[in-house]
Amino acid sequence: MAVILALVIIGWFLFTFRITQVPPGINGDEADIGYSAALVSQTGHDALGRLMPLFTTALKPDDWKQPVSFYSEVLAFYLFGPSFFILRAVSVGFALAGGVLIFLLVKELLDFKMAVIGFLIYISIPIIMIQSHLALENIASVPFVALWLWMLAKYKKDKKIRFLFVAGISMGISLYSYFGFRLIVPVLSVMTIYLLWYLSSFKNIKSLKPISIFCLTVAPFVIIMVLVKNQYPGAMFGYGRPSKIVSYQELAEPFLSSFDPTFLFIRGDITPYHSTGRHGMFLLATLPLFSLGIFKIIQKKDPFLLFVLMVFFFSPLLYSFVPALHRASRLLVLIPPFVVIATVGFKTLLTIKNKFWKLTLSTVIILLLLINYNEFLNDYWYEYPKRVRNNFMKPIHLAFEKLQQISIKNNLKPLYQSDFVPSDIAAYKFFEKVYFPKGLEYWSPNSPIPDKSVLIVHESVAKEESNKKLQKIKFDNYDFAVLVNNSQNLNK
Repeated sequence: MAVILALVIIGWFLFTFRITQVPPGINGDEADIGYSAALVSQTGHDALGRLMPLFTTALKPDDWKQPVSFYSEVLAFYLFGPSFFILRAVSVGFALAGGVLIFLLVKELLDFKMAVIGFLIYISIPIIMIQSHLALENIASVPFVALWLWMLAKYKKDKKIRFLFVAGISMGISLYSYFGFRLIVPVLSVMTIYLLWYLSSFKNIKSLKPISIFCLTVAPFVIIMVLVKNQYPGAMFGYGRPSKIVSYQELAEPFLSSFDPTFLFIRGDITPYHSTGRHGMFLLATLPLFSLGIFKIIQKKDPFLLFVLMVFFFSPLLYSFVPALHRASRLLVLIPPFVVIATVGFKTLLTIKNKFWKLTLSTVIILLLLINYNEFLNDYWYEYPKRVRNNFMKPIHLAFEKLQQISIKNNLKPLYQSDFVPSDIAAYKFFEKVYFPKGLEYWSPNSPIPDKSVLIVHESVAKEESNKKLQKIKFDNYDFAVLVNNSQNLNK
């Protein structure tokens, strides 16, 4: 327990470092989730007035948010109050929960020492760091996949039915964690049925009991979706339809692209939201461990490790029916099996009989991992924000933070320019909830600025007012500023 706690603390400080600065600004989906979660945590109603809805939207009526991540935000806001840090820190919680469950999974399959190695490999994965800094739904699926695999591993060992109940519940809840899991869960469920049939030695009657228990446990979660699909139109499967397939090449391309080595280990996700553009979904230095792990699993022929290998390579199968090329953000289901496979590869290094080669190869791999990870962190924390600043909404929260600080310290009235609206209104509404729960009054540029006031304005308005002896606070070439109109000296 002490070791797990120490690993979690390390992970917490690693994942939360610069969490509100990287990436710069807030993503539109983050703002939607944050605004609705803040409302529900305070009133029980979302932005459209619905009481504790299963699925919710903010200001986009067809952009539904999944309940697992959304109500985690609601709970966090209820306990700690809404803030930008808490909004993103919930994703850190999911990342760490996934790490702990992967630790337990690797411990079940290998041993305690390898579980520690597995956790360290996990926190070094670039896409995990990136997703832990975004208040999006993708990362919420990782703990449920890890729990599902861990419970199946325990069932294989002990044949206790309770493990199948937990595995089924985990699989069912995962449907509500991330929208893409509507296409993942059917594949994983079929694979689970085959595994249970195999573990029952393909017997006709006895093999049906564990399969039935698993299926009956998952079924209620599917039935709920069917029952509420009219109440939340588009929330179940979206308004889109599978793309028209005109050839077997088009059918195979999305699936095969998920395993493109340059995508997995060099370039990463095609969108700047989910990749630095200079690093793969996984560290390049883990490729030797992953390759060695695949070789060892095939050579060893352990049934459950072969199952884990199949989970990695077959879980995105149904993505063939939707446009999903090189989207690491949609492939977090690969994380738990990847960690297991790479850890098997690391353990294989330690079984080399020749001490010289064992020490040399292990040292080289560890050094490569440290160098690769250090380079990724430096790029992600400091260079990546500069490259993608135009891809994210402007960090208007900086202005709200300064507005609140000056208003409280100097007893000034906070105002907001009436016709200055951010590119996504949900961002403004969320940060208003965070910094000014009672709301802000508007100021019109056609009227005088009240004395003893502080206000957020557009940069152009700030320039116009600059000759009126107002204090102007600029924000690194962004198009917003804070003006202070105070007859007394402003407190420092």
